[in-house]
Amino acid sequence: MFKLSAISYQLSAISYQLSVISYHLSAYGLGHRLEACATKLTTDH
Repeated sequence: MFKLSAISYQLSAISYQLSVISYHLSAYGLGHRLEACATKLTTDH
């Protein structure tokens, strides 16, 4: 049980970092391109 919570905590930290990165990228107008890439990656798998 503790391992699962640790993993979920790490995943939430990673997703938080990714959202911060995507926020900074969107400030430069790269958000849509990154989003398209992410969508392509997730749909391929």
